[in-house]
Amino acid sequence: MPKVLISLDEVDRVRRLNRITSNAELAEKIGIHRNTLCKYLRTRELNNEVINGLVRLGAKASKILVVVDGAEISTAA
Repeated sequence: MPKVLISLDEVDRVRRLNRITSNAELAEKIGIHRNTLCKYLRTRELNNEVINGLVRLGAKASKILVVVDGAEISTAA
């Protein structure tokens, strides 16, 4: 079953674009707690605050989300 997840490639692109070197710095710029950001980046689950924050920092709306099938998720875990 397909699932929509946060694109880690786009997160990395936003980090480079804004010269962000840590999760703490990224969380501060987004306006959320570091542990919250780490949870969503680890699980890649959708969170409006994280997605909107990344878009404000320059993430491309068309690339921030990716669709993967269940087999890809289970092998990546």
